[in-house]
Amino acid sequence: MKQLKSTILHSNDFLKITLIFIVWRLSLFLISYLATLFIPNFGNTYPYVDRVLSITNLPSWIWGFGGFDGVHYLRLAQDGYIHGLSQAFFPLFPVLINFVSKFIPVKNILDTEFFVNTNFFYAGLITSNIFALVSIYTTKKLFDLDYNQKVSWMATIFLLLFPTSFYLGSIYTESLFITLASLTLFFYKRNNYILAAVCGFLVSATRLIGIFIPLILIIDCFKNKNLKLFFSGITGSLGLVIYMVYSYFKFDDFLSFLTAQSSFGAERSSVPIILLPQVVYRYIKILFTTPITSLTFYNSLFEILITVFIFTFLILAFKKINMSYWIAILGILILPTLTGTFSSMPRYALGAYILFPLIVTRLKNAYTPVIIIFLILGIICISLFTRGYWVA
Repeated sequence: MKQLKSTILHSNDFLKITLIFIVWRLSLFLISYLATLFIPNFGNTYPYVDRVLSITNLPSWIWGFGGFDGVHYLRLAQDGYIHGLSQAFFPLFPVLINFVSKFIPVKNILDTEFFVNTNFFYAGLITSNIFALVSIYTTKKLFDLDYNQKVSWMATIFLLLFPTSFYLGSIYTESLFITLASLTLFFYKRNNYILAAVCGFLVSATRLIGIFIPLILIIDCFKNKNLKLFFSGITGSLGLVIYMVYSYFKFDDFLSFLTAQSSFGAERSSVPIILLPQVVYRYIKILFTTPITSLTFYNSLFEILITVFIFTFLILAFKKINMSYWIAILGILILPTLTGTFSSMPRYALGAYILFPLIVTRLKNAYTPVIIIFLILGIICISLFTRGYWVA
């Protein structure tokens, strides 16, 4: 009877999350559509729009969710690592898009070296949104292991209404990363070290910051004196290691995914490493020297405010959460800043989602005002992103 009741509760959770996801996904499309009315001029601030997105003959409020990094993932899914600097993008997501594309009988007549067949766009959007739904569910289940139902739901809603949560439904790795990270930690907490290792392996092959998820297992193995946990964490790290070995044989560079970063704009630097105080100083200078009427000013302001927001709660979380979690979140947040910029930090902050239950408990009476602010910022971000203007 107890097992049956648990199954029903889990089923109800999935139904609720599915309904929430559908409303969220439709809302993204609605905001994107309205953006075409209020922002009629497409920004066109990234390449290959005509070769990857507009050739789908879909309206821009749909293909706009494949912009920026999305076009690179789609070209990578079709062609593999043959285009220059494509090694900056990790392999698992484009491999999955390629697999899903085989079940979509949509082709484009512009089948040349520089054009991407339209079935890859459909595959990319479908793949990211399937994982968006799964990521919400697995995240809720992960939160349930450590927090009560109220906090779990609040933290899950907080994730969905975060200003850059639309990346979960875009052709980006965010939804895949969060799904695999949550599954790794869920299986670890359930003492299923084999499945934790498998999911850790996959998450470290999804994004560079994925390496910090199996690191949690490695750190905790010393505290728990559990050798199985150590091997689970080491195995989970092999996704990155294998990609590094592949990079060496393909590009003669173990770290080609890092050295390629500086060529993707945002004034990123792979060498030398730039420390956090230097980045803060740079942003203060930007805010005092950039015209307040420019989009660059507001982008920079948005980047530093989200960075300060998430780092503030990370500091407050010290000794309030497992030290392994805290170190992993610190790594996830610090690593992107070592390139000398807070560019994309509003998006990278999603990677610190395991901090969200503590954030919502700390916010208390301020939770609703913060959610309202996030909603406003989210609408602005979705509108700009789908209209071809840089957000994060």
